[in-house]
Amino acid sequence: MGTYRRINVASGRSLEKLAHYSRAVRVGDVVLQSGTTAIDRQGNVRGVGDVAKQVETIMTIAEWSLGRAGGRLDDVVRSRIYVTDMGVGPDAVRTLARYFRDARPAATLVQVSRLARPEQLVEIEFDAVDGAASTARRISSGRALEDEYAYSRAVRAGDRVFVSGTTALNARGVVEGKGDVYRQTRAVMDTIFTALEQAGAAREDLVYTKTYLTDLGGGAAYTRAWVEALGDVRPASTLLGIPALVLPEMLIEVEAEALIGAARTRRDIYTQLGREKPRGYARAVQVGDWIWVSGCTSMNPAGEPQAVGDWAGQSDMAHETIRWTLEQAGATLDDVVRRRIFTVDGADVNRAHGAGPAWFAGSCPSSLGCRITGLARPELLVEVEVAAVRGARDGIEWIGPDAVDPLDRPRSG
Repeated sequence: MGTYRRINVASGRSLEKLAHYSRAVRVGDVVLQSGTTAIDRQGNVRGVGDVAKQVETIMTIAEWSLGRAGGRLDDVVRSRIYVTDMGVGPDAVRTLARYFRDARPAATLVQVSRLARPEQLVEIEFDAVDGAASTARRISSGRALEDEYAYSRAVRAGDRVFVSGTTALNARGVVEGKGDVYRQTRAVMDTIFTALEQAGAAREDLVYTKTYLTDLGGGAAYTRAWVEALGDVRPASTLLGIPALVLPEMLIEVEAEALIGAARTRRDIYTQLGREKPRGYARAVQVGDWIWVSGCTSMNPAGEPQAVGDWAGQSDMAHETIRWTLEQAGATLDDVVRRRIFTVDGADVNRAHGAGPAWFAGSCPSSLGCRITGLARPELLVEVEVAAVRGARDGIEWIGPDAVDPLDRPRSG
């Protein structure tokens, strides 16, 4: 187990304390920015009704928190943009592109059902790697959107490869396999595999994926195409139902992460009956000290949903599965550096922030939360995924907020 510099940065927003998370987290040479919205310390949403202003507000917060963790916007290698209405998506990513003309990170843009407050139009999450501005290799697929929105199909930083959210849009700007989830999934995976090859990685190096489907009714066709494409490879994976992608013809988007050389050293972890394997994923993938844990729900090892209708009960079961999985890898919940919680829209969240088990009170990882349209089974209300680093719980440096919120500082120039 290695030794990693761990820094947790708090921005002074009240939810961070209640929900036990940090605005940004450094672990080794990686800085993870929590999903961030345009909310200030007083709980007000800046730029109500104006997505460009909200993105600018988010970037002010992110530049400060990444900086306090020793990171830089220029070193960002991945962005995830969640909008509540795809109608504002183009304005959101055009605004974001002003900050990343040189960095050109991998990027994902999807519509979610809603965020914590109805005034919040967009939530953005970032990954940064020290020195990426000068050393990262940026890979283009030739699609026009990559130039327009200043992102790359994939970014290689050291041995890590970050692949953008990928759809069935081909280089001619046409969505392949319209109305056909199977064909779109195969097209998506072909594009991802091509990007990995150009980055010097193989499909066997895949460690993490997230799939967004606009119609979960196509889940069986997706799984068939997914398993065929992956062969024997089993990354950690999360599957979410969402309202919309960039174009209405798009049925699926997949983002991915690979670690070059993982094929030789990876350890794939499964629950007791191994129900994940025939479905094309592992409960977790461990490479060295890094552990990527698939989205966990209230499904028991036999694949039966538990605590039906009880969001809090399902959340607890998901976290217990995460705890068990990390134990198999020699880690604990305090080693978690990133957590994401996806709740089905319409679910009754029957427990307030700060109530119930304090799973991450000792480590306060980066975090993201939003509402989505559905999960793999209709009985499921919440899914939680995490990434952890063995040893990241040791010697955490805690950095508190500045006296003045960066949003309230006078602008120079």
